[in-house]
Amino acid sequence: MIRLIGTAGKYSAVLGLICLLLISTAILSDALTRTAFNAPIYGLSDLLEVLTPVIVASCFPVTLATMQNISIRFLGRSLKPRAGQLVELFGQFAALLVMAGIVWEVGRYTAGLVEHRQFTWLLRIPIWPSWILSTLLLALCLPIQTLVVAEVFGNFRHNRSLAGPEAGLRDAGGDNRE
Repeated sequence: MIRLIGTAGKYSAVLGLICLLLISTAILSDALTRTAFNAPIYGLSDLLEVLTPVIVASCFPVTLATMQNISIRFLGRSLKPRAGQLVELFGQFAALLVMAGIVWEVGRYTAGLVEHRQFTWLLRIPIWPSWILSTLLLALCLPIQTLVVAEVFGNFRHNRSLAGPEAGLRDAGGDNRE
């Protein structure tokens, strides 16, 4: 299960990278056509509007799976192992709750886009498919963060001390388990 979720997180990051490369290529092409031919690319803003939510959402699963989200571990490391893990557990559980709120609100926003059949301004591209994909990518974060919370809880139960900063770089697929 951990390997499957870690792999899904990596694929989401690749999807985000592909979308980012598309946007970068389009912006570079727009700059070149403006310079060379004094003609901008019509509808570039629509492309940005459709791809940006996917790019942002695709970063979350792999970030959470590798525990690279913002955390303040210096406090936990200065405490006894059990207290340090309790602080870490609190932080990871709070991240799970925040992620659940984000998924809920983005899901509500996406439902509104589908219901009202919103399109981009210039090219009339439907916006809802990219937001559905973004919502699914964000929803993937919930089982990932739940597994992270379970792992930290296991460390708390076994009275393990917090690892160094390089421990957060563990393989999301679970290949580096000892």
